[in-house]
Amino acid sequence: MGKAGVGLLTAVGFLFFSCGLNQSSTTEIPPQKLETVKQIGETASTTLLKRLKKELKTALTSQGPVGAIETCSKKALTITKEVAQEVKGVKEIKRTSFKYRNPLNKPDQYEAEALKFFEESMKKTGKLPPYYVQKVNGEYRYYKPLKVMPVCLICHGDPQKMNPAVVKKLKELYPEDKAVGYKEGDFRGGIRVSIPEEVVEKSSN
Repeated sequence: MGKAGVGLLTAVGFLFFSCGLNQSSTTEIPPQKLETVKQIGETASTTLLKRLKKELKTALTSQGPVGAIETCSKKALTITKEVAQEVKGVKEIKRTSFKYRNPLNKPDQYEAEALKFFEESMKKTGKLPPYYVQKVNGEYRYYKPLKVMPVCLICHGDPQKMNPAVVKKLKELYPEDKAVGYKEGDFRGGIRVSIPEEVVEKSSN
């Protein structure tokens, strides 16, 4: 099921780089390049969230929760790919979480790094930083964190409190589903926007 939207980024963000396997050892990024990454990343992630939210709302209204799960299972990845193709400068977009529903959204080692950063920040401050940026293997990765909103609990909440028909459909579509047990306000995961280094170089000159 689609992930509900979050608020707009605040003016101040956080930039962190680490030196993992095959990862650039860059410790800082020029302001112009960072601004380019932020602009492209935020445009892409916000566009995707709006598109998914609209699809979810339409499906819930016309088909109910069970039908909406079916629809989202078929359309979410397609919509994600379409937005990646539409937003200039984007190489790829991926929704990811430690508690993923679709195995295709399982985090790689760098995405796990970003997710851990958001998780730790949430535990320490009770708030999510507005974004996280990495430079990995010739591309910049911009991450937008997601929180669990009330509508998310329809299919991401406590299975004991969810509609039995919804629980049944989830087991049917996602036998190894990990994306349940959330409460409103929990950290859900993030949207990763990949931007080629050459795009950032060109746009920042």
